[in-house]
Amino acid sequence: MEKKNTSENIIEIKRTNFQRKSAYFQLLNYGLFSILGIVSIFWDWKASIAPIICVIAFYLIERKIDFWSNVLWFIIAFLILSFSLSWIFSLSFGIFIFQCLLLAAIKPAIVIWKETQQEHTDVIFAMGSEYFVCLSPDNSDYKGYAMNPMGYKKRFPMSAIISAQRDGNTLLIALQQQIVRPRELRSDEIEIILEYFRKNRPDVLTAVETKIIRREEDRIYWVKLIVIGIPCILAGLSIYFFADNGRNTLVTILSIVAALFLGLILLRITNLIYRS
Repeated sequence: MEKKNTSENIIEIKRTNFQRKSAYFQLLNYGLFSILGIVSIFWDWKASIAPIICVIAFYLIERKIDFWSNVLWFIIAFLILSFSLSWIFSLSFGIFIFQCLLLAAIKPAIVIWKETQQEHTDVIFAMGSEYFVCLSPDNSDYKGYAMNPMGYKKRFPMSAIISAQRDGNTLLIALQQQIVRPRELRSDEIEIILEYFRKNRPDVLTAVETKIIRREEDRIYWVKLIVIGIPCILAGLSIYFFADNGRNTLVTILSIVAALFLGLILLRITNLIYRS
C-alpha cells in the first residue's frame, strides 16, 4: 500500500509496512547471533563472565549517553576495556570481542520483535522548496540497506542540486559534493518528481550529462575499494599470520591501528591524484 501527497511545492511519497521484510531479516540475524551468544556462555561460563559484564556495562552507559553521538569514544572505551579484561583473565582478545558482539545482539532482537507486531507508515521520499529527503545508501552497502532501509534516509538541501534526470528506471540527482540515486521509486513517482523540477527548477534538468555523472560514480567506487578494502585485507592477513589468529593481543591491536593509518594515507593519495 502506498500514499502520495503532492501539492504545487511539496511532494511526499509513503509506503505502509515498508520495513516489514527487512525487519524479519534483521530479526533472523540478531536472533542467530543471540542464540550463539547464549550457547557460548554454557560452552565456557567462566570465560563468559567478563564479556557479560562488558555488555551490561555498555547498555547501562547507553541509557545516559547517546551512542551514535559518541560512537568514537564508545569504540575506544570498548577496545581499552576489552584489552584490559582479556589480559586480566588471560582470554583471547579476538574471541572476547566476538563474544561481546554476540551477546550484545540480544537486546536489538527483542526490540525488533516488538516492532514487527506494529503497523508503520514510512515516508520514503519528500521534496520541498528548501530540502529533499530520500533513501540513499552507498553503492556498496547493499546488505546494510536490505537489513534497515529507513536507516539510510537522508536529507539534502535543494540549493545543492546541480542536475536531475532519469537514468533508466532510476532517478539521478547530482549535488555539489555527491551523487544521489533515491531508492524504491516507481516510474510514475519519478515522473512526478521530474515534473516538480520542470515547474520549479528547470535549470537543473539534465544540466550535466548522464555519462559524466556515471564516470564520477565509478571513481568514487574505486576510491572506497582502495581506501577501505586494501587496509582491511592486509589487517586480516597480519592478524591471521603474525598475531596467531587474534591470540596475540598486542600484534592484533597494532595491525588494526596500522590499517587505520594506511587507510588515511591511501585516502590522501587518491585525493591528490584526483585533484591533479
